[in-house]
Amino acid sequence: MRGTIISRLRPGASTFIRDEGGNALMLTAAALLPILGIVGSGVDIGRGYMAQLRLQQACDAGVLAGRRAMAGGDYGSSQKAEANKMFNANFPAGIYGSEAISFESVPSGTTDVKGTASAQLPTAIMAIFDKPQFDLTANCAAKLEISNTDVMLVLDVTGSMSRTNAGDSVSKIVGLRNATMIFFDTLTKAEIGDGKLRFGVVPYSGTVNVGAILNKANPAWLSDSVRLPSRTPRYDKNGKFVDYTYEDRTLPVAGAKGGGTVKFNTGDKGVDKSATWDGCIIERKTTAFNATTTAPAAAYDMNIDMVPTADDDTKWKLFFPDFAFTRGSSSSSTGSDKNSFGENADDGDDTAACPVPAMKLTEMNDAGKTEFTNKIASLRPQGFTYHDAGMAWGARLLSPAGLFANENATASNGRPISRHIIFMTDGEMTAPMDNYSHQGEEQVIARIGATSDSNAVARHNNRFVQLCEKAKNMQVGNNDAKVTIWVIGFGVTLNSQLTQCATPGKAYQTGSAEKLKGIFQSIADQISRLRLSQ
Repeated sequence: MRGTIISRLRPGASTFIRDEGGNALMLTAAALLPILGIVGSGVDIGRGYMAQLRLQQACDAGVLAGRRAMAGGDYGSSQKAEANKMFNANFPAGIYGSEAISFESVPSGTTDVKGTASAQLPTAIMAIFDKPQFDLTANCAAKLEISNTDVMLVLDVTGSMSRTNAGDSVSKIVGLRNATMIFFDTLTKAEIGDGKLRFGVVPYSGTVNVGAILNKANPAWLSDSVRLPSRTPRYDKNGKFVDYTYEDRTLPVAGAKGGGTVKFNTGDKGVDKSATWDGCIIERKTTAFNATTTAPAAAYDMNIDMVPTADDDTKWKLFFPDFAFTRGSSSSSTGSDKNSFGENADDGDDTAACPVPAMKLTEMNDAGKTEFTNKIASLRPQGFTYHDAGMAWGARLLSPAGLFANENATASNGRPISRHIIFMTDGEMTAPMDNYSHQGEEQVIARIGATSDSNAVARHNNRFVQLCEKAKNMQVGNNDAKVTIWVIGFGVTLNSQLTQCATPGKAYQTGSAEKLKGIFQSIADQISRLRLSQ
């Protein structure tokens, strides 16, 4: 009986064993957890990767914003607020479902800002596998680093700089000094590494004071004589003084280059008048061209890179107002006027002003920093406004292919040099024909061909704009060495010539000494290069 039952069950058991129906469901159920783990990790890890990248970017942006707001090494609540604002803009609350977001920025010395950021990112699926969240962290730092940078400050120090703008408590010259030092501090406190930072200064009014620079480089670049409007005494047959003949005279000045005294008889009771040279110059040979014409090659004063030769026309003349006397025209005349330009200038007159000496490009080591600081402190306002005088010499002292090509063309580390001219003025061109300037006295010795004071202004403006273009397009061989020109109007609305002079987007104006600081600070920040470091 038992055998019969077993024999009956055996075929059914065999059929059941051979039946594969339902196996797929069981295998799927067995594989479900690994599949969930793979998919979940892909989704959650992808979200985590995106959130981590975004957190790092936000941290970088935050410290950069904090460093941009940092002036003079100060990093306080306002700077931190700027950093936090930028971090929050790049990593807003709840992004990717993140929680517990934090960001902290702190100064590191006077040049760097360091930051840390963190966030928690809850997982969507991996929590099943005991991974409820990702803990995200990011470290970041921003430092102000300067590569090779040459900066030439061309500064208006004319008589109007002694005035005070409405609403200010300090004169314009004091406002300029303060703003310039903010600019200087921002750049010099940055980490330089093996980069080179050099500063130069060209104070300008009716002329510029570059004599000491030229004489040290090569005394032969300065002429041994100068022709100027002067006077000769006339006496009667008994030797009694009658009057003066006002005429052009040639003055030998070779001895003045080294600081010697020049003596010249201009009729001071038969006694030679004595004077020493202050260092200002009269431009080398020029030729007249009108207010809309391009400067011809014969206008050597418009050539930025020409190095003087043995030809006296290529050299600069010594500015000696002490022996210069005005007259109404180019014709000789007689009279009894006893005042020279030099005597008027000594009394504070603007008609023959000589600014403080310029400073050529100098590396900002301890000695260079002291020289620059003393130079800015010495600026004094005097004279009329000749923008072309300032721009010509700002460009010459910066040029990589002219008088100082051996110093300016390349840097010792072999890297490119970023070149900048900061041109600041508080007024438009003023060039009266009876003024004694870097072009002499126009109404007597007509160098630029002006027919009136207004025509003289137009011609000088044309020269200025052309000099700006020459400066912006200076090159060395096949290497592009274009200069960026930043123009600042302080208490004056920029006219078309000043705007045209600036590199596009680099023209500013303000009537406030406090805002002038902000402009200089902004320019310094733009010249500088913010670099991320870890």
